[in-house]
Amino acid sequence: RKEYGAWNYDTNQEVIDRFFVEGIERAKNTEDIVTIGMRGDGDEAMSAEADVKLLKKIIDNQRKIISKVTHKKASATPQVWALYKEVLEYYEKGLRAPDDVIYLLCDDNWGNVRRLPNAEERKHPGGWGMYYHVDYVGAPRNSKWLNVTPIQNMWEQLSLTYKYGVDKLWILNVGDLKPMEYPITLFMDMAWRPEKYSAHNLLEHTLEFCRQQFGEAQAPEAARILNLYSKYNGRVTAEMLDRRTYNLSSGEWRKVADEYVRLEAEAMRQYMTLEPQYRDAYKQLILFPVQAMSNIYEMYYAQAMNLKLFEEGNPEANEWADKVERCFNRDAELMRDYNEVMADGKWNGMMTQKHIGYRSWNDNFRADTMPMVKRIDNPDDCKGDYVFTSSNGVVSMEAEHYYSLTEPTSDARWTVIPYMGRTLSGMSVMPPTEPVDGASLTYRMTLPDTVTYVTVRVVVKSTLDFLDKGGLCYTVALDGGDAQSINFNSNLNEKPENIYSVFYPTVAGRVVEKSVTLPVKKGTKYHDLVVAPSDPGIVFEKIVVDFGGYTPSFLFMDESSCSRNSK
Repeated sequence: RKEYGAWNYDTNQEVIDRFFVEGIERAKNTEDIVTIGMRGDGDEAMSAEADVKLLKKIIDNQRKIISKVTHKKASATPQVWALYKEVLEYYEKGLRAPDDVIYLLCDDNWGNVRRLPNAEERKHPGGWGMYYHVDYVGAPRNSKWLNVTPIQNMWEQLSLTYKYGVDKLWILNVGDLKPMEYPITLFMDMAWRPEKYSAHNLLEHTLEFCRQQFGEAQAPEAARILNLYSKYNGRVTAEMLDRRTYNLSSGEWRKVADEYVRLEAEAMRQYMTLEPQYRDAYKQLILFPVQAMSNIYEMYYAQAMNLKLFEEGNPEANEWADKVERCFNRDAELMRDYNEVMADGKWNGMMTQKHIGYRSWNDNFRADTMPMVKRIDNPDDCKGDYVFTSSNGVVSMEAEHYYSLTEPTSDARWTVIPYMGRTLSGMSVMPPTEPVDGASLTYRMTLPDTVTYVTVRVVVKSTLDFLDKGGLCYTVALDGGDAQSINFNSNLNEKPENIYSVFYPTVAGRVVEKSVTLPVKKGTKYHDLVVAPSDPGIVFEKIVVDFGGYTPSFLFMDESSCSRNSK
């Protein structure tokens, strides 16, 4: 700009015409297709309103330059007018290129065609073309790191394009060639035979592609994974993904993250069965993109969990913060492996594209940035204070998530046993050789005013009657009412009447579930459930309060929503 002036044909025609002349001089002896027309500086519009008169002047002058430099009629040089973004407005306002020029339509940069010619427009002698993207630099975010084009989306839009007579020229914007090998192949094969594939046989293309890469035996599974990861990646690009993308409270976030985890396990399982000569290609085409995106999903899911639990004052927030950090570091390790280890470093530098930390498409951040997390100081001081909210007729609570506890009068103490049982953990008074007198756990919840009775289901570890006293007991009380004693293992033995009907099924399942129906106190905002061991060695795992919504499940339903204030 400093040397040649503004990129503005209205004010700097002489210099820009010289630029056009030099371009045709370079291309006159090649088979290049020459682009005509003009856009503004930096891929922007030339003016706020489409100046049809000015662009017509530009095209007329360009045609004169083509003829003068080539010493042939302008129509002898193949030309294309790209109706990209704002340029389409000039066409809509009536500007037309000469008959020999190809009209090049485009997609929306995300794989959806913007405009197709009607029956009258299809009569244009120069024909029509399509400019299609599998990689993009622009708003709202760049899409440059991995293949994010669903196979079905590309087939459907290219089939639509061809059916509307756009068959003279197809151009694919690829960006980095290496991550886009499959969508490039699909695009080119469809360009060669646009009607070969239908909705019913489309995945035959994917299967054939995988046969070429990995052989007949491995092709079906590789094609299945390639199709699924293309579908999953197409939901939202890594650059667009963040902690808010999916709904955390409904379980949607966990569901989609788990889909990637499962797919990654399946891809790794196949990778390990491949002959060594196929492994680098498999990692490039399938394993790496699955691992990389799966890891990104885990990272943002962990961030969403971290911030939710931090707001609740739940010290588990720190564990999720640690997971965010682990995933962020793993992302860098996956990039390093691709660049330096895979294929002995053949593709070093290919995976250096930033993809974590975008706020807008043209962010000028120097490197990937770890998502923000929050940590609770002194988490050991933050036990208790959980208050649960009922939903759909049930309150499901982990034993560890009590509102308050009372320690026994002995030297024993309540102890969390991490990872105990089917879900989160266990709660037990330890050591089990000390008396448990006075020990209790209180669980606080809100219930609808219409509830008069609840069924309390208490889940404990399948501890046997090791004291040989006829069974071990705990008590349950609600809203200060009478405590109900429950002997949970009196028949958990190998007597003939119990061994097959009770003992084997219960010890194999590792838990004992017992229930008791209790009245609900009216006119109170919170309802407190108190569980107390009468004997040592009892491990509480989960408590479910049911007033019509409980559905039997192996994990006793997901934990209900809760709020929490740190002590």
